[in-house]
Amino acid sequence: MMKTTSAGHISTKPKGNRVQRSTMISVSIFCVAVSGVCGNSQLAHALDPIPAHILNGLQAGVVTSVEQQSINISGKMYTVDHEIQIRDQEDNVLQPEVVQIGHEVKFHLKKGESNKIDFLIVYMPQ
Repeated sequence: MMKTTSAGHISTKPKGNRVQRSTMISVSIFCVAVSGVCGNSQLAHALDPIPAHILNGLQAGVVTSVEQQSINISGKMYTVDHEIQIRDQEDNVLQPEVVQIGHEVKFHLKKGESNKIDFLIVYMPQ
């Protein structure tokens, strides 16, 4: 089938190829969007990695008590920085109320402060 366009050139391509190509592009865009919404864990971790200076300075312990502005880890009381980052072992961000007595944790002390936690990793039970 030959089609003449308003510009005067002749198109010999069947319409079906354009429809198939358009459908394939739409499906590809949909798949990329769904993978982004559903979460690609490797991508999520790469966007916001734990800084190396924090990883190198982590200490380990077990939560023995939790107060509003402090936390007791392995028998020692620490204050909590108001901008603390709390994550689980899979690097998901957690809210402070998730931290409970008995949780194993790794924590980082704020630079220049010997008793203030600015980063906490909580090892959630599996």
